[in-house]
Formats: sequence, structure tokens, C-alpha cells
Amino acid sequence: MKLIDLMLVAFFLFLNALFVLAEFAIVRVRPTKLEELSQKGSIPAKVALEIVSNINSYLAAIQLGITIASIGLGWKAQPFVTQILNTLFKNLNVEFVKYYSYGISVVVSFVIVTLAHIIVGEQVPKYIAISISEKITLIFAIPLKIFYKLTYYPMLFINKSSEFVVGVLGIKKSYGDILHSEDEIKIILSRSEELGKITLQRLMMFEHIFDFGKTIVKEIMTPIDKVVFLDLNSSYSDFIRVLKEHKFSRYLVKDGEKVLGFVHIKDVFLNEFYGESFDLRKIIREIKVISENILAEKALRFFQENNIQISLVSDTKGKITGILSIEDIIEEICGEIRDEFEKRPVYRLDLILDEKASLMDLKSTDRFDVISEMIDKLFENKVLINQTDIREIKDKVIKREKSFSTAVGHQFAIPHARIEELRKPIMLVGRSEKGIEFNSPDLKPVRFVFLILTPYSDPSVQLNILSKISRLISNITLRNKLLRAKTIDKVKEILTIFEDSIPID
Repeated sequence: MKLIDLMLVAFFLFLNALFVLAEFAIVRVRPTKLEELSQKGSIPAKVALEIVSNINSYLAAIQLGITIASIGLGWKAQPFVTQILNTLFKNLNVEFVKYYSYGISVVVSFVIVTLAHIIVGEQVPKYIAISISEKITLIFAIPLKIFYKLTYYPMLFINKSSEFVVGVLGIKKSYGDILHSEDEIKIILSRSEELGKITLQRLMMFEHIFDFGKTIVKEIMTPIDKVVFLDLNSSYSDFIRVLKEHKFSRYLVKDGEKVLGFVHIKDVFLNEFYGESFDLRKIIREIKVISENILAEKALRFFQENNIQISLVSDTKGKITGILSIEDIIEEICGEIRDEFEKRPVYRLDLILDEKASLMDLKSTDRFDVISEMIDKLFENKVLINQTDIREIKDKVIKREKSFSTAVGHQFAIPHARIEELRKPIMLVGRSEKGIEFNSPDLKPVRFVFLILTPYSDPSVQLNILSKISRLISNITLRNKLLRAKTIDKVKEILTIFEDSIPID
């Protein structure tokens, strides 16, 4: 009889653990991973996806199973353990224990059963399920569905009762999936980069995508005073001279101050308009006009819908203020796109480093104070940044930091911003012994800061510099050397070693 009781105790404890495993696994598992496996033909994944999409009903079924197992455990375990302990205590040569053996046995057995229930039946399976939620979900998917079918009607009653109680409490039931906010997605991406799932360069591209939804045309267009025009009455020799000088494929055409449209060099050569037959009026194309205040995202849709590559940009009064190309829009996401005729500037980290404005003993421990401290040092050393105001630079870097933490793990952060009036990139470094709270994905305080300021007109400069720093940080030897560097000369030496060891982009 005792053997049967022992087997029943073990069964109910094991059953409780199985249901807890299933419960935490289906809550923890990523639906996107299940979708991926399902598309590959995995039957357990398809069942698991069905479970996750109807998770409230299945959690109720699991709760029923846990309740049954817990009641069964209490029914058999406590009397079984009490009986064993009572026999044991009666055989002791302690009068007090022998006299109160049953009462003591009840208390001790209650503690033992409770601990076993919590540790073996709850905590251990919970930790296992959290660690390998995907595997556990796939293992239990089909058995859980069978259990759900068997308990459907009891569960229907439980669910309706639960919904009634929730309604009485005034809590609205959510039927939608749990969606991530933009900030949550940024945190997920940052942690993915820290774990090596995505590169820092790709993380920066995602960052640009988030910014893209807030960028307006005015910020990315080419100002009208920098646009190359052809006069309506230009001769063929004038056209060739402009083409050789600028090497563009499209040119705006104007008559006096009025912009009439644009010409494509293909139209010139395919129609064989040479010498005296050359007349821009015959090949001029219509050009659309968009507002400088619309979002770049909306401008992209406008370009796609109208099958165009360029458009004029106007202000609220209708005055032409610039020109926008499809290339300008795409560059906001993936960086500068250069053709065969454009030379790509190469910026070495050791050469753009401003040694005098760098700080090897940062005093601040707050990330925003650190940014202000470093920018103050930049202006204190009279580094030329044209007419850009110190407040404007601080605001841009801090605004960027607030929307997306630039901590990249390994105790490094790379606050950065593109500055309107800046003509060449500037890099400052800062080092902190105490550490700085930077909302880092690995939760470690930041001890080394790269502050990057780049020209607004060329997004690729920022992306290239961030990519280089990413490669630098990924090198554990150089990373540790930077963290241990006491002087700016040592930092520059490390940057030089790094630059000399990588191929030129």
C-alpha cells in the first residue's frame, strides 16, 4: 500500500511539473520562430502556433491540470509523509517528541510537501521552460492539444466564468496580439546586436529606418543654389561642357528664373541631337513638385506611384527651394550611394580624432551630462565648427540618445549626430573610471565613449565611421586596450594600429 501511495505522490508531483513546463514555455516562446518552423513543415510547430494564437484558452486548460495535480498531491502526499514521520518520531527516545509525534509529523510533513511542490513542481520546471521554451513548446504541443480537447467543456465553463469576473472588475479583455512599441523594438535590436545576432552596421541601418519615419523632405533635399542647371537656349557644346564637368545623368532646364523641367542625357544621345539639331525644347521632360514639409516616407511613395527619379521641392508659398532625388531618400536608410564618377572620402579614426577635446577622466556618471561635458570641451578648445551653436549640437546628440541608446555593450557607447554646418567629421573620446549609466543592452556601465559628429549632407560618413568603430570594438584585444588606456596618445596609437590593419573601404 505504501508503494502505491509513493507512486501516486511521485505521479502527481511529476504531473504538476509537466503542466508548469508547458505553461511557461508557451508564454515565453516567440511566435515568429514557430511561424518559421511551421513554414518548413514542422507539425508540432503548426500545433504550437495554434496554441499560442489561442493562448488564453490553453492557459486555462493548463491551470486546470495544475489544480488537479496539486489537489492530488495534497490528497496523497501529506498523509503519506505524516504517517512515515509519525512512525519515526514514536521510536525516538525523546518523551516530548513521542508524546506530540503526530502533531509534529503533520507540521513537518506540510513543510516537506510544500517545499517539494514549490521546488520540484514549480520552480525547476519554470527555469527549464524559460531556458529552452522553444523545445519544450514543440514537445508538449500535441499532448497539450489532446488534453485541451478532452477538457474542452469544463474549460468553456471556466473561461466564461473568468470572463464574467474580469468584466465585473471592469477590466477590458484584449483580443489582439501583444505588440511591441518602437522603443521596445529598439531595445530588442540593441540586445540582438550585443548577442551577435546582428551587426552594429545593420543595427545603425535599423536606427535610420526608425528616423526615416520622422524625416521631412527639407532635411534631405539638395538646396536650389547647389543645383546644376541648363539654360533652355544652351547649345550642344554648352551641354557637353556641363556634362563633362558634373557627369550627372539628369539636368534641370530653366528659362530665365523659371524651371521648365529636366533633360536626361539618354534623350540627347538616343535621339542623336548633335550640333545645330540640338534643341532642349524637343526633349525636355515634365518635373513634379512636392512640398518640403512632407515626410520622406511619403515622398518615396509619391516617387513610386509616379515612376519618377527626381522632383522639385517647394515651400509653403510655392517657391522652389530645392530638388529631391530617389537617391537622396534611399541614402537616409543605407548611407551614401556613389556612382563610378564620385570619389568616396576615406576618414581614418586616428585622423578625425580631436585629441585636445577628448577627456580621459570623465567626471559625470549620467549619459546626458557626459555628452554635455564632452561637447563643452570641444568648444572650450575652440575647435572650428563653422557657425553651429553649441546648444544646437547638444540638443541633436541628446535627442538622438533619448530616442535610441547608443550603448553597444562591452562598456562602450557611440553617441552621434549629423550637423548641418559641419564640413568634415569630428570624433571625441571620453573615458570613465567609475562607469556611466547608459541603458546598455548588457546592463553594464559604460566606461569608454566615442562621440561622433558628421556632416548632415553626407549620411554615409556617419555610417562608415560607426562601422569602423563596430569592427574596432569587436576585436577583444583592442577593446581591452582601449578600456585600459590612460592617455589620449595611447588611444590614438590603438586607433592607428587598427586602421593600419584593415583594408581601405
